[in-house]
Amino acid sequence: MGLACGFAVITDIRISRVRGRCWGAAFAGPNLLELLVESDPASYQVGDILMGKVERVLPSLRCAFVALALGRAGFLPIDETRYSELFALDAARGAGDRNVGRALQVGSPILVQVVRAQEGNKGPKLTQRVSLTSPLMVYVPSGQGVSVSQKIKDLATRERLRVMGLALLKGHAGALVFRTLAGRATDAELTQGVHGLFDQGASLAAGSKRAQTIRCVEASPRAPLRWLTAWQNPNLTAVTVDNEADFNDIQDYLKSAQGEMPTLVRVQADAARVHQQDLQAKVERLLDRRVALPSGGYLVIDETEALVAIDVNTGSFVGSETVEHSHVQTNLEAALAIPDELRLRQLAGIVVIDFIDLVRREDQQLVREQLVQALANHGLRCAVSEMSQLGLIALSRTKLGPSLKRSIDLKNTLGEDPKAWAQRLFGMSPASQFQDWLVGFQQELDSGHAFMIEVSANAATLRALLDDPMFLQVSGQPGVCVTLQLQADQGTGLRIKVNGQRVALSVGGSDVA
Repeated sequence: MGLACGFAVITDIRISRVRGRCWGAAFAGPNLLELLVESDPASYQVGDILMGKVERVLPSLRCAFVALALGRAGFLPIDETRYSELFALDAARGAGDRNVGRALQVGSPILVQVVRAQEGNKGPKLTQRVSLTSPLMVYVPSGQGVSVSQKIKDLATRERLRVMGLALLKGHAGALVFRTLAGRATDAELTQGVHGLFDQGASLAAGSKRAQTIRCVEASPRAPLRWLTAWQNPNLTAVTVDNEADFNDIQDYLKSAQGEMPTLVRVQADAARVHQQDLQAKVERLLDRRVALPSGGYLVIDETEALVAIDVNTGSFVGSETVEHSHVQTNLEAALAIPDELRLRQLAGIVVIDFIDLVRREDQQLVREQLVQALANHGLRCAVSEMSQLGLIALSRTKLGPSLKRSIDLKNTLGEDPKAWAQRLFGMSPASQFQDWLVGFQQELDSGHAFMIEVSANAATLRALLDDPMFLQVSGQPGVCVTLQLQADQGTGLRIKVNGQRVALSVGGSDVA
């Protein structure tokens, strides 16, 4: 997450609640920059500060495993690389290894921070280099010195921040990292922000010493305030929300924040469906394997456990010049599109791109340079390999959490296409409406109870039910007998009777009873 993706700065945020989970979309004008879904509340998220207990130490693998209160044990590398510039003196003296040797004893309590969320069977990745973050700066209590974001190019501004940081640190342990927005901030804003982080650091130190039991010492803000804090910048003009609870939380946050705040807009109930349909369309596109390129070529993106594979194809593109020119043009378009897909789909780890074969070395280098530049413009830090003789380029991007597809837990056992899955996710299909109602209804009854269900709907809705594998699967459960009744004059919703008695269905079209 960031304030800006390359040269595009977030100007509009839209927050939505869909089937109990919060979604956040960040825009620069009409262009979608980021799309995030709320993480699993039963697991820790990036930034959480935890008190754990060392479970195992594996010196040969240079790592340890830390028992946590939630989820699987966390992975803690012994050789830390986070904020390396702030720990250069310790590394040169070898103090880091000595401290690790003393601290990492099985059964001992340890204060850690989550740097990569749990995903599947892999526990969260942890660090002992705890940091406290604000929009302007980062405070690292165990570090030394001052660092300034590389995105601040003006040398005078960099020097001003460095000198000011050293002055503010006098009498305080730790290190400061000035973020990109600090370049625009006044001295008063920076001073206020630093002292706030110092107070937070003192509170954290006191809290971690009081009781060294396994627990969450300090949780980072949850969605949507987490996203609002990360995306807030001087160019942000509007925040649109379609849920009352989220609206109230954001309103309270904006009232307490400093400086000029964006306009907060509440989407009324009768317009919330349109608001969510727009979000649904974007999710559908990002769940599709195939991505069209401007000239007729396309990408195929496959996410696996080990890596992400991207295949570049010419498709219907027929250039006006040579075949080689068509291949170069398609590859260049792919190099521009791939960073956008990586960011929006939240794809990281190892990514292998199979470009169309190019004969000339100059063309291969041109495509790679285009890719590297596009990654930089989108704010993606990646290590990028040279193009191999087979036309492959591999890049590595640090994982912070699950991809968009994994975060919404798509268990596509029915082999449905992405559009059907998005409809299921957003509760827009009649089958998902019926399933939601049936699950809730069964929870209120004895598990051994059998009942007759009559579903009334118009012809189009009944056809959608019968064509949906989920409806056939759900309606075929033991103890459930479902009959369908045609009501030609009915709207798009469902009416349900159980054992002859009409019941309420909490989701669906406007005529749902």
